[in-house]
Parts: sequence; structure tokens; C-alpha cells
Amino acid sequence: MKISAFPAMFAASLLVAAPAALIPGAAYAHGSMKPQHGGMVQMSGETLFELVKGAKGVDVYISEEDEPLPASDFSAKLIVTSASGAKSTSAMSAVKGNQFAAPGVKLQAGSKVVVSMVNKSSGAKTFASFKI
Repeated sequence: MKISAFPAMFAASLLVAAPAALIPGAAYAHGSMKPQHGGMVQMSGETLFELVKGAKGVDVYISEEDEPLPASDFSAKLIVTSASGAKSTSAMSAVKGNQFAAPGVKLQAGSKVVVSMVNKSSGAKTFASFKI
């Protein structure tokens, strides 16, 4: 009498496949990582930062789970380290909605940019790093 290994193999494959089926849902647990303003996106904790280089300077948009956060509730600054190692810090202004602006800041290729944000009411600090 020959015993089939099929039931045991089927059960083992379910044990492997079931957790993998849950992973795609986890990838979007904090909202979309797709840029909404044509910039570069980074996630820090629950907060999504989008850095946008423009002709007039740099803008940063903030959100959580696809919901804009009011920029006026935070203070923010840009810390830029150039490819040569020179470092500069620029205060960002809350412009409107979830947008901060650093007018006049030009980002060069090879620079590292850190966005530092502080919640005005709680004092909680959040950082996001970008490589240009």
C-alpha cells in the first residue's frame, strides 16, 4: 500500500502562503508612498514627508495615513549637507495646509537633506532624511 504525501505537502504550503498573503495589506497600512506633489517621499514613524525641489526653493508636505497634517501645528527646518561636507540650516515656514516652504534654498546633486519637525503642543520631534 502506497501513502500519498500530498495532504502533508498541501498543509505545509498553506502555512507558508497564509502569512505571505497578509503582507501586501501591511505595505499600505500608513497610506500611499506615492508622491502627491512630484517630490521625494520618506516615512518617519507615522508621518510621511514629501520633499519638493522647485525654482523658488524647497517645499515639504506632511501627512499621516493619506491625511494632511496642518503645518501650522509644527515648526520645521532643513539641514542640508552638501557633497563637499558644507552644512547649512534653514528655517521653514508653514505656508498653507500641510505645506512648509524654504524659499531660496537650492539643493545640489549629492546633498543630504534632513527635515526636522517639532510638534508645537507636545514638543515631539520627527526627522526625515533625503539623498538628492
